[in-house]
Amino acid sequence: MKIKAYLCIVATIVLLTGCGSSKSNLEEKNTTSTEVTQSEATTDSSKTAAATPVPEKKLSKSEKLALDYVEIFLNGSDIEAKKKFVSENILPDVQPIFQMTESTETPENNKLKNASVIESADYTNKDGEKDKIVLIKGEKSSSSSELIIFIKDDKIGWGYSSNDKNKEPFNEMRKFFKEPVNNTSDSATTEQSPEVTLKEISNFVISDIWNVGFVDISWYASSGTSSTGEAIDIDFTIEQLGKAMSTKLEYDNYINNLDTKYDSIKNIWSKLSGEIDRMYKQIQDTPPIANDATTKLDTGIFNQYMDAFSDEVDKLSNS
Repeated sequence: MKIKAYLCIVATIVLLTGCGSSKSNLEEKNTTSTEVTQSEATTDSSKTAAATPVPEKKLSKSEKLALDYVEIFLNGSDIEAKKKFVSENILPDVQPIFQMTESTETPENNKLKNASVIESADYTNKDGEKDKIVLIKGEKSSSSSELIIFIKDDKIGWGYSSNDKNKEPFNEMRKFFKEPVNNTSDSATTEQSPEVTLKEISNFVISDIWNVGFVDISWYASSGTSSTGEAIDIDFTIEQLGKAMSTKLEYDNYINNLDTKYDSIKNIWSKLSGEIDRMYKQIQDTPPIANDATTKLDTGIFNQYMDAFSDEVDKLSNS
């Protein structure tokens, strides 16, 4: 898989029952504790003997890196540690995407709790290049969830989650592991149609990115108020926009992996997504100041692309 193929994300990023893992023939993280209870037949008393815990198997370098990604970048709240992880452990080609969300904490329902490495394997891409893939299991929103991390040249390229909107890429990569698929996981649930998901994405852009994000930030810069003329906590608004950007990365992954039937949608989304990224970067680089024309956020092109995307989605829904 070429590095650019990793851009058909995640994210993120990319990006996810307690995670006791079953044994595999590949390297794994396995912590097992056994407790034995033996009753005495001739008395009313009983005694319990605890067996010696099985030693935790040492993680390979790739497995440790994948687990660090979950614990430091995905689940972590230390912003400086997240930034350091991105600069040192993410492939340079995809660092800009991770940098979009490195300054915000991942929403609780997107964190992968109790994560553990289940298995790792070699993966040869179509160009004959060998990469590593690592399977991690944990809990996301109280449900079992899996994450597959790609590692190239000892750096993380990207990952696929069993919770992705488009599960096909995850399911294809999942076949490389010997660990049986948990049929009760989200990866086994019925997928909704692309038309329904694209409508959901369109509504997300209008509500989360525009209505409570860019439009209020733009008004704040020009008038010092929200778009409705009310007082606004601009720092909180930007923080919420950062969380929406994490969700956007999942939608990037979903749309990029749609089949050719949706090429028109994909083309418009590419423009819209790029403009969203540009505007968000401007906000990060130059935080808006009330009544300051120099921090003006130009929303014209964004609105053009947003309207075109919404219209194209409506055509699909009505066809």
